[in-house]
Amino acid sequence: MENPKTRAQFIEAAKVLFVKKGYDETTMIDIAQEAGLSRRTLYAYFESKVEVFQAVINSEVEKVVTGLAEIANLNMPAQQKIVEFIFGYFRLVKETVDRNGTLRSGFFRNSWGLEHFRKGFDLKQKQMLQDIISEGKTSGAFNVVSVRRTAEIMYHCMRGFEAPYIRGKLWQGNTREEIRFEARRLIYGALGYSEPNKQ
Repeated sequence: MENPKTRAQFIEAAKVLFVKKGYDETTMIDIAQEAGLSRRTLYAYFESKVEVFQAVINSEVEKVVTGLAEIANLNMPAQQKIVEFIFGYFRLVKETVDRNGTLRSGFFRNSWGLEHFRKGFDLKQKQMLQDIISEGKTSGAFNVVSVRRTAEIMYHCMRGFEAPYIRGKLWQGNTREEIRFEARRLIYGALGYSEPNKQ
């Protein structure tokens, strides 16, 4: 029977090595030694380095999912929540990439760029988007025909902005406040919500 603490120990050791040496240069022996455990014990938990890498990705993705779920469960109007959700998503993903140091570009490309690594995460993200949009439609704030289709479109728009946001290119020549203002207008336009003019 697996011990969750031992599994977590291997995952953390692998993450340290992937950041320090890179995925290609890290071996299963390295991971076992970094964890202070035997290679035989490591193979009892993971059949290959690919499995270990997937576990590292899953542990990072789970942090993002938890953060997004906290935003999705906030007690606030849907029109405010959708903006907080979208910007919270970018912040959480950027923190995940930044936290992985020298793996910055490789980690981003391998974990967030490959479909099979992010499939489960994407489904959860889309479901949370649908839930928020459904809240807004039910309350009369959002005027959308199909909640599912609108969530799908917004999801793909968010995917398109990931890389420029993380690399800081989105802010070039603009303040964060300016970007947030324009993004809010785009989001509300897509949802058929008319933001009251602020005096």
